[in-house]
Amino acid sequence: MTIGEALHRIQEQSYSRAGHGMRSSWPSEHAMSADELDVFLDERRYCILATTSVRGRPQARPVAFSPVGESLWFATGSGGRLRNLERAPWISVVVTDGDRGAHRAVTLDGPVTLVVEPPGEVVGEWERRFDGRADWAVAWFELRPERVFSYAGA
Repeated sequence: MTIGEALHRIQEQSYSRAGHGMRSSWPSEHAMSADELDVFLDERRYCILATTSVRGRPQARPVAFSPVGESLWFATGSGGRLRNLERAPWISVVVTDGDRGAHRAVTLDGPVTLVVEPPGEVVGEWERRFDGRADWAVAWFELRPERVFSYAGA
């Protein structure tokens, strides 16, 4: 199963549980298909990732990501993000492109799994995607989202 297929399945479940406000802001008729999600996430390299600080406040930063299998993978150095994830392993991610009516966006929320050594295909895909080594990373984390919404404007 591709990342787009996995996310599309979760997106359908997310829409079925969504309230009126969410459905009006992210109308299902503008949601991306599995193929569109695959293409969009392959084109984009960076997202805004939010963790929860020690004070319980959101902390959002731009970070690189790599879709591998049914997950999004992230590499991280030591610092606040890693400490936040060790304490509260849940993130929100927004991947966006464009402006005004002609924009695309995906929002994903869910738990992360922290690892020191990711599977080999994750490192290989990361290095291919970013044309460089990932030996700087002190930890990796995998997002398998529980909630997904997308939008593809005209």
